[in-house]
Amino acid sequence: MKITVYTTKDCAFSKQEKEYLTSHSLQFEEKDLETNKEFLTEMLAVSNNFAGTPVTRVEKDDASIAVLKGFTKEEFDTTFGFAVETAAPAPAVSEPPKVEETKPVVPAATEVKPLETPTMETPATPATAPVSEAAPTDAQLNSVLDKLQEKTNGDATPPAETPAAPTEAAQPPADAPSIPDFPADAKTTA
Repeated sequence: MKITVYTTKDCAFSKQEKEYLTSHSLQFEEKDLETNKEFLTEMLAVSNNFAGTPVTRVEKDDASIAVLKGFTKEEFDTTFGFAVETAAPAPAVSEPPKVEETKPVVPAATEVKPLETPTMETPATPATAPVSEAAPTDAQLNSVLDKLQEKTNGDATPPAETPAAPTEAAQPPADAPSIPDFPADAKTTA
């Protein structure tokens, strides 16, 4: 059997694999990718362009070849034919445990009444409504518009006098909030 291991110095998995192979007394050839760049090209060809380490090529005595990418103890045990420890089977149980059956709680049935569709009655409208009640006539509208026009053209009265500004002596109502006095001519200088 021939074992070739492609490694790098700082790879923890490469170290674990070398310890595994040594502990099982397996002879291997180590090819450090950092010392020889041709090993990298060789490893990529062997591993079908797998770019991680370690990559292990195992040529068995029966001429079969196994390529292991990375390191897992179980995979190596299987490849090299070491017994894989399995957990002991659970003891047989003579009788399955009883499961208490429960029935879902169903609420008491309640009577559901269908929704009634409200009906709307349309009020009867008279076929013709008297003109005086229905809407103002054109003559009434025109007279209102004429009066507005007269007021805007020349019949304008002077506006009502505006109330004088409050004097300083005027007192605010007792329930009014206090407002601070600010000087009227406050100017800021830069």
